[in-house]
Amino acid sequence: MEKYFKKSVLKLDGYISPPQKEYLAKLNQNENPFDVPGELKEMLCEDAKRLAWNRYPVNTSPELRRRLAEWHQVDESQILLGSGSNQIFQTLLSAVIEPGDKVIYCPPTFSLFDMYADLYGGDLIKVHHTPGANFPIENLLAAIDLHKPKIVLLCSPNNPTGYEMTLTDLERVCNATPGLVFWDEAYGEFSDQSAKKLLDKYRQLIISRTFSKAFSLAGLRFGYFLAHEDIITQLVKINIPYNVNLFTEMVAIRLLQNLAFMKKHVGYLKKERERLYNRMREIDGITVFPSAANFLLFKSTDDTNLFLELKKRGILVRDVSGYELLDGFQRVSIGSNEENNLFLEKLTDIFKD
Repeated sequence: MEKYFKKSVLKLDGYISPPQKEYLAKLNQNENPFDVPGELKEMLCEDAKRLAWNRYPVNTSPELRRRLAEWHQVDESQILLGSGSNQIFQTLLSAVIEPGDKVIYCPPTFSLFDMYADLYGGDLIKVHHTPGANFPIENLLAAIDLHKPKIVLLCSPNNPTGYEMTLTDLERVCNATPGLVFWDEAYGEFSDQSAKKLLDKYRQLIISRTFSKAFSLAGLRFGYFLAHEDIITQLVKINIPYNVNLFTEMVAIRLLQNLAFMKKHVGYLKKERERLYNRMREIDGITVFPSAANFLLFKSTDDTNLFLELKKRGILVRDVSGYELLDGFQRVSIGSNEENNLFLEKLTDIFKD
């Protein structure tokens, strides 16, 4: 294979899917525990029958972009659509990064940041952020001043830690950075802030959003960027044509017409997040960290392998030990009340045994 593939590809491990076998509660992939309502699915199935499956969708999905623009109060020209936000993130880096370009990011963070940046030959500069510590904004600004990066990659609320940067810190980064600033808001609906109000002020800012989390649409793959129209114009040139399929486009439009169910579920999960966080703090033997997303980061205070112990009891959480600075850490998605209670029960049992 050395004859056929780039060295950056050969050395990759690739994305490894978490286990999905028998379980009592599946809390390992930050999914929304609530599916799209059944009555809405029925309507969508009827709508799907009327689609011309033999025809391509209208390229760049103008109606979907119009509805997103209305929701976010931006212009349609400021929106780029993708088959999941990961697809257009890869498109972005393929358009921006040339071998040797400086890329700054703050691990532990979204695993695809360094994977794709390395794939396109970027020179990765790390500014580490230890869980539980304040965001290292001064270290980040110093790195930006020293390296003059082509792009800075940020995730807030951050996956897998749940940490939320302040918009004040983001503005400092935008003011200091000569290149692009990528701001991943995949969990933005679970937060009380959004950077979209800064788009008019900072031309180099790109915000990434997804329907996989708050909108219960992980299985249909839909995400989008918000950015200055000049940035979108360049990215449209190389974005995959017809990358949003007819069915996903139709469902996304219908969900934007029915925002009440999304907001209801998000409100429920935010309350469950705080309840779970407070209950976990009461358990001797673990440390749990506050989060602005739909998951919580936690770890054992001793050498107990909580991933395996919970798995033996039918609870799937995500082992994030492979991330920098997170050896022994786990991440639990916020599920339904019943799932969260099962998780708490089994977690408590571990320390009783």
